[in-house]
Amino acid sequence: MDKMLLDLDKDIKRCEDVLIENNYLEIVIAVEELTDKYKNRVNGIFNDNDKVWNYTKKDLINIKEKLDKYKSNIVLEKNRKLIAGTFEKIRKSIDENKDLSIDEIKELISIINDIEAINNTKIDEYKKWNKLKKYVLYAGKQNLNISRDIIYLINLIL
Repeated sequence: MDKMLLDLDKDIKRCEDVLIENNYLEIVIAVEELTDKYKNRVNGIFNDNDKVWNYTKKDLINIKEKLDKYKSNIVLEKNRKLIAGTFEKIRKSIDENKDLSIDEIKELISIINDIEAINNTKIDEYKKWNKLKKYVLYAGKQNLNISRDIIYLINLIL
């Protein structure tokens, strides 16, 4: 995945450089190569048989925009998976904590589920923060490890 992001960055940079250079031959070559490279991976990038060697600067701008959007989607998905994995890891850690009673474990898992639900809602940071404040106060009353996990999750999603 990281190699793919590096390739995307390189190709986006190439688009920017070719656009700045504004050399028609380089624009055509870049459009042809990038279309061949991404036509099966990026929506909206495809070979138009009617446009062989008849590209414009706008075609390269469109490819760059589609690559930017594709990269953003990859980064968002990667972050979503990392965040989901972190929630799961902390749930498992709490579930396996021998120092906690069953009721404490249930309460903490419920809190983690609430924090995750807040993360999954489509609201701005300020509204998220207002909903999460009570969990910071709760964390302040817990032992170091529990507090660290709750605050880490809150920090992660803000």
